[in-house]
Amino acid sequence: MKPRERFVTALNMGIPDRVPIFEFLFSPKLQEKYVGQKTPLYDGGVIMKLATKLGIDAVAVFVGGYAGFEFEPYNTNTDTFVDDWGIKYHKNGWPVMVQTDTIFKDRKDWEKYEMPDPKAPWRAKQVKDAIRENTDELAIIPGLLGPVTLMYWYFMDLPTLSTTLLDDPKLIDEICETYVDWVKDCTEEIIKTGKIDAFLIGDDWGFSSSLLISPETIRKHFIKPFAKMVKVFHDLGYPVVMHNDGNLWEVLDDIANTGINGYHPVEKAATMDLAIIKKKYKTICPIGNVNNKTTMVTGSPEDVKKETIECLKIGAPGGGYIIASDHSLHDDVPEENFLTLIKTAKKHGKYPLEL
Repeated sequence: MKPRERFVTALNMGIPDRVPIFEFLFSPKLQEKYVGQKTPLYDGGVIMKLATKLGIDAVAVFVGGYAGFEFEPYNTNTDTFVDDWGIKYHKNGWPVMVQTDTIFKDRKDWEKYEMPDPKAPWRAKQVKDAIRENTDELAIIPGLLGPVTLMYWYFMDLPTLSTTLLDDPKLIDEICETYVDWVKDCTEEIIKTGKIDAFLIGDDWGFSSSLLISPETIRKHFIKPFAKMVKVFHDLGYPVVMHNDGNLWEVLDDIANTGINGYHPVEKAATMDLAIIKKKYKTICPIGNVNNKTTMVTGSPEDVKKETIECLKIGAPGGGYIIASDHSLHDDVPEENFLTLIKTAKKHGKYPLEL
């Protein structure tokens, strides 16, 4: 199988020739070592070259860069800039610029706000660059922000969101609804770029020990727009991966009911148990669960091999599993460890399984 066919087969709960390998983000150190350049922003073409060299089957390529807003038209040589959403950034950190000011403080800001053009020709640049460099037919998964992260990190800060939920909760619903309409228009442009295979919604709802906000609030204000985003992608014929690290047990049933096809990263440090998820959620392909906070960072290659095989034993039988670290390949992960994960997955993840 070609990598894209392998990935989509598993994502749709089928049995491919072997368990596909995925990673969410790749650090600048990796880019420099394997591609020979370190980009100031998360770059679709560079990431595709890197994933191809590593032998990974699928990559997330973010619409407008990470994590959903377009940096391309702006002069990133300066320390600060404002994107076309009106969000102010300080150029610092990876892979996310640090926001220094958000858009909405109250309803007055919303009433005078105009959403940016979802069909701006440069918005799909990262996806187009990845397609251009996709020599080995990897699966390309364009990613956009989900409603929770959108509201507490980009449109508002967490204190503003908290007070708005008390003082003007309808404002949250109005903004989320408008954003879903924007996503629909933007997505219709993205699919014109060529060979893409799925969509990813990047949303962070939890700490390692609990949800970021109450499950009642998530159900009341955020499940509906999230489900609408899933429907947008499904209606266009694409499966959907949700990236959502943290402890999600209290709302995992709600997430499953939105119709997502894949759930990443099944974070081990947040008590997300691959065996329970595999057994309970028969229509969701779990993606990840190799611990990237301990095993991938401080473990030996033998530790990585052992945990990778353990994940394969739990997740791979019957298909519908994609192996990955339980977040990303960041700078603290030794090269030998992520190469061991990839090598082990390719050797022991072949169907029929011999584990």
